[in-house]
Amino acid sequence: MGRYHGPANVITGGLAIPVETDLHADDLAGWRGTLQADEDTDPADDFCAAPGNWSGKLRLPDGRDGDFVIVEHPEGLLRMEIKGKGTEPF
Repeated sequence: MGRYHGPANVITGGLAIPVETDLHADDLAGWRGTLQADEDTDPADDFCAAPGNWSGKLRLPDGRDGDFVIVEHPEGLLRMEIKGKGTEPF
């Protein structure tokens, strides 16, 4: 089972928002994990304001990417739980 912990970018609205990730493959659900935005991320940007059904693209430093949906995102926090769609990008 694959695992990735390190930097990545959330690609949304033409922006690349830097995040730290803790991701793992999940036999039942493809892949999942957490994203943590930098403290300097503007709380008004798409990452922080994302509703629970929001989806995005996660790009790793080597250029591989994967689509995800938000599973849990407490309002105003810079951390979210995600579930990946398809094959894990790590």
